[in-house]
Amino acid sequence: MFKKTVQFYNLKSHLGGISMSDNQSKKEVALFAKLVWDRKLTDGTGGNMSIRGTNDKIYITPTTTIKHFLTEDDIITIDKDGNKIEGKKEPSSERRMHIKIYEKDPDVNAIIHAHPRYATSFAVTFQKLPVYALPESALVLDPITYIEYQMPGTQAFADAFEEGLKNGSRVFVLQNHGVTVAGKNMEEAYMKLETLEFLAEVSFISKLYGGINEIPTEKIKAFKEFFNKK
Repeated sequence: MFKKTVQFYNLKSHLGGISMSDNQSKKEVALFAKLVWDRKLTDGTGGNMSIRGTNDKIYITPTTTIKHFLTEDDIITIDKDGNKIEGKKEPSSERRMHIKIYEKDPDVNAIIHAHPRYATSFAVTFQKLPVYALPESALVLDPITYIEYQMPGTQAFADAFEEGLKNGSRVFVLQNHGVTVAGKNMEEAYMKLETLEFLAEVSFISKLYGGINEIPTEKIKAFKEFFNKK
């Protein structure tokens, strides 16, 4: 299913400044929300997803809904201040977080907040993930920002993302809460979420076998330089 999704949205996603229509944006939010839920990367009604649109619009999932059942008609349109423009239900209670990230990073066009079980275990214990354990995780996730607990949905919670965003982070582990990832499009944000959860799971299993060996920093630097030249 994921392969088909990627192939379809390679043509649709707003890459290189190409913007999607309102309906396309809503369809993409609903499709990836369902994918996140179906892949067990969030729980119950947990998590929220959004896409930045044109004219300061944001397309975001509604509050307290099971993501598997979402359709484009369920996606809420809000403005940059969080006011509802269109939609049957109320927008996610985490909309302040989405607004803050879009405000502080103009290159971000999609955000996913979720509760994947292994990565959320790291959030609950507030242990740092060994991001250099795998070349892919170093390339896709680095740097990861760890945010101390703030009440979800509040402005204080949203403001806590500022420092990490200033440092170029698009991956956030939220103490006793979950994770948030951001990308230039929904596909990139989803890739970060999958990679983050895979790293967390591999790290958990590796600890059972005795420990984690991270790749030396200089080798990670060389890998990034090599990859970026391709």
